[in-house]
Amino acid sequence: RTFAGLVPAAEIPIEAAAADVLLVAGGDDAMWPSLPFAGRLAARRRADGLPVRVVSRAEAGHRPRLPGEGPAPESPDFLYGGDPVADAGLGADAWPHILDLLHG
Repeated sequence: RTFAGLVPAAEIPIEAAAADVLLVAGGDDAMWPSLPFAGRLAARRRADGLPVRVVSRAEAGHRPRLPGEGPAPESPDFLYGGDPVADAGLGADAWPHILDLLHG
């Protein structure tokens, strides 16, 4: 609210991306509201008729873990939300989409 006039300049120009876009977001992200932000980005892509995929888990935090990665270490400075099980679940959900885009 305080800096509402600065928001447009800070927005990711998602409509300009030529590639397919995959957004991975945790609903329990304690760093910033990843899931609502991903939803806004996806809506802007779809409004322009551009492809976008959103993979999310309500209980995952800021750091999804891809298959083969261990749990992320705790941070003394930041809160990430989620938990190791949910973060790994989000990474596992996203992994097939990542591979599909890489092989596409």
